[in-house]
Amino acid sequence: MNDESRAPKDERRKILESKISEGQVFKEFEEIYKRAPNLDYNVAKLPENNPRNRFKDVLPYDNTRVKLTPRKDNPAGYINASHVKLTAENMDWSFIATQAPLENTVSDFWQMIWEQEVDVVAMLTALTEQGRQKCYPYKPDEPGPEHKQIHGDYDIELLLTDDSLCYVTRRIRVKHIPSGKSRQIWHLQYTDWPDHGCPDDIYGFLGFLDEIESVRRLAESEEGSGKKSPVVIHCSAGVGRTGVVILTAVMKWCLEHNHSVDLPKALMGIRQQRMYMVQTVGQYQFIHNTLIQYLKNTRLI
Repeated sequence: MNDESRAPKDERRKILESKISEGQVFKEFEEIYKRAPNLDYNVAKLPENNPRNRFKDVLPYDNTRVKLTPRKDNPAGYINASHVKLTAENMDWSFIATQAPLENTVSDFWQMIWEQEVDVVAMLTALTEQGRQKCYPYKPDEPGPEHKQIHGDYDIELLLTDDSLCYVTRRIRVKHIPSGKSRQIWHLQYTDWPDHGCPDDIYGFLGFLDEIESVRRLAESEEGSGKKSPVVIHCSAGVGRTGVVILTAVMKWCLEHNHSVDLPKALMGIRQQRMYMVQTVGQYQFIHNTLIQYLKNTRLI
């Protein structure tokens, strides 16, 4: 790399920094609608699906909701989860943004993982925070067959755990009991994120994003067909922290590959696919700060 590639990085950093110093971040955030005015969420509002929603006001749009194979106890094949797709230059991303499983939706969650052929799950919440349950425990805490859990048609076993400073990497075997087939997935849990706040350690957060990308590529190479599976991201509601991870990961890729970064356009793009993505102006500013830090780290001296 030469001097020519250094200037754009500095220039893009200055643009992001001036947006913060001039108060543009707040203005931008407030101008983008939180919920798409033209999109329906009728399936999510069906009376039989109410108990499957963690929050009554965070619902997936009909046109982007993840559809499960219907079952007797879930005739609409409903889960509070949305497909979120983004394209930048010649690169496509496919995510599923979802709420954390409830006690009555754990089997739906594993059905989604199985049917969507998911290889990577990123969890951004603790099971409980400030005394409130944020996520039902949907996987074993201890490795080994004696600790496995059965959820509906799925037998879940933890194979290994690797604890980093602010995230935990797990390998999980998912067995589909009716067919006898099984697959292994990566499960990454970020452990340093206060609810409604932002991570204190930007370096740790960037490391977590790198880990998601690393295991996604590893899973893709192991699978061998070149097919890209969606990465499942969830916090509690599946909109605030989940939106931050999706938006930051894609914008970081754009910076890495010297492409332009249009944060308001990208935020509007993901809110067209799931309402309330990136919930607070503090989270939106955190995305800016993370990208600035990333550019500082990669600047050539």
